[in-house]
Amino acid sequence: MSKRDIEKDEIIEKNTKAASKDIFLEYAPYVIIIFFVVIIRVFVATPVKVNGTSMYPTLRNGDTMILYKLTKRMRGIKRFDIVVIDTDSGKLIKRVIGLPGDKIHYEVKKNENDEQIATLYVNGEEVKEDFLVHENAIETCYKDWDICEGEVEVPKGEYYVMGDNRHNSRDSRMIGTVKDEVVMGTTEIILFPLNRFGKVE
Repeated sequence: MSKRDIEKDEIIEKNTKAASKDIFLEYAPYVIIIFFVVIIRVFVATPVKVNGTSMYPTLRNGDTMILYKLTKRMRGIKRFDIVVIDTDSGKLIKRVIGLPGDKIHYEVKKNENDEQIATLYVNGEEVKEDFLVHENAIETCYKDWDICEGEVEVPKGEYYVMGDNRHNSRDSRMIGTVKDEVVMGTTEIILFPLNRFGKVE
């Protein structure tokens, strides 16, 4: 091979390396963005869709929300948090009523309008459920009188959850308490539809 051919090959190799470097630099930002999007979705936050009316009127069928996965690790699950639960039949969105070790029950009382209302008691103390509309407060005992006639003790490492739509919610009144490991995190921000965008009250 002549000196000229060698120099030609070196030039081609140099240009090829330069082109490869340019391609890498061009696509590197996209690769980095995709990497961080994957990390965020897996470990930090991801969209989740409300399926059904068990949390109505707080949440509506089709609402798209943000599931915060780090909340559980950073501050833990608190009473009345709205949580996403991973089950064999899909994700459930419910509200935490009883924490691990709690003793909970409801007493049916008459309000100022002489209507029967189920009132929550946790460890012997009355706890107000301000998030409930009147109709749902009436329906708390609809599917399970045990929690209104007796007391339920929440096992360690588990939670007692209910939907805000007490008349139409498959929750701990039927399926029992849920284990901590199936609670994926909390959710409180509605993304879509845009006319419902914002923090859940």
